[in-house]
Amino acid sequence: MTGIWIVAFIISFIVVAKYLCYKWHQDFFKLFYWLPIAIIIIYFMWSYVQFFLDVGLIPTSLYELKTLISPYWYNFHFVGIIIWFVISLYIFFKKIQRYENKKVWADIMFFSLSLSLIPLWIFLIFGDNFIGKPNSWFLSLKPLTTESELNKFSGVYPIWAFISIMGALISMIVYFVKKKKKVFGEWLIGFIYLIIWLNIIFMFQQHPRYWIMSLWWLVFDIKQYVSFFVIMFCLYIYYKWQSKMKEQV
Repeated sequence: MTGIWIVAFIISFIVVAKYLCYKWHQDFFKLFYWLPIAIIIIYFMWSYVQFFLDVGLIPTSLYELKTLISPYWYNFHFVGIIIWFVISLYIFFKKIQRYENKKVWADIMFFSLSLSLIPLWIFLIFGDNFIGKPNSWFLSLKPLTTESELNKFSGVYPIWAFISIMGALISMIVYFVKKKKKVFGEWLIGFIYLIIWLNIIFMFQQHPRYWIMSLWWLVFDIKQYVSFFVIMFCLYIYYKWQSKMKEQV
């Protein structure tokens, strides 16, 4: 089911992007031809970051190399996904010359990403790769099969549902802000909302933590550190585009 939700996410991303390209008069194939390269880069780097944190800098045996490139058990890390997703987008936007088009494509990317998060709960509910912390509230997730890892717990937080709801809510917020302002380019701010909420959701997930730092009741690790720099980078690009637009006017 983990593999299926990855495929479902990519298909949803393509469908939404194609619709928005048609709606906002952009060349969909500019994205379509770029997407396979981005997927390969992101796949390799999400696997490499997990390998680096668990094993070391480079593989030193055939088994370690197989662990690095094989999708078996889906050993991926959020840091690898977010870093190389941002780098892939940066490369894509560098090829677009006009800042008006950059801002249109920014909104296409944002809505394609956030709306593609909505159907994830359908597949993640059957998977064992994204498990919430134990809890006993009335909406807790129970094991569906005897083979599930959830049998170790009486119930866990349904964090897959949190992600889907987050994608829907942030999409609506950015949509209404965009409709009120009647401008393009709000994707960068929307992406910041996504990163912040994902980090909140990660606090309810069971997962290995690296380079931990505690502050009162909050526990931060490498995901929060990298997310902070990505947020700062998004703000920098946002205000850079705004100033360039004013210069062109």
